[in-house]
Amino acid sequence: MNKEYEYSFKVKDINEFIQYCAHNGYQKKEEYLQTRILYKNGGPIMARVTENIYNDRSEKILNFKDDNLNDNVLKISRESEDLIVNDENQAFVDSLIEILNLTNQKVLKRRRYVFEKNNVKFEIDEYIEPVMNVVAIEGLQVEVDIVYKELKEIIKRNKVDE
Repeated sequence: MNKEYEYSFKVKDINEFIQYCAHNGYQKKEEYLQTRILYKNGGPIMARVTENIYNDRSEKILNFKDDNLNDNVLKISRESEDLIVNDENQAFVDSLIEILNLTNQKVLKRRRYVFEKNNVKFEIDEYIEPVMNVVAIEGLQVEVDIVYKELKEIIKRNKVDE
């Protein structure tokens, strides 16, 4: 079980965050399309079936996470290990979601940019459906807190107020 420490916020434009990464030694690790289906049942945990589409391949993943999809900027949550979904285990995945009484609550489609440096990872998402932009900074608490403070002005200019 992983514990995730993450600042996550909606922004008007992702470009300043991509520029920040490029100018501050972050390496672009990945860029891909992603479709994620969230399954819930009103309890504290949600299931996520995620399909990542890269240039040369795709993969489908099932995992579980604390259901804390709220507007808090700082999120600390538990997340299961990933199960790669394939033809051999698809029926199991479907039956697991069904037996846990989880129902499809939301489908998200986005282009994800991933940048990393030391113990900090940026996941910069340009959503196609629903239309929005989200920046997440995750990693070790001390290092993530420092980066978040460095970005205060950029965040202030770009954050979408809800």
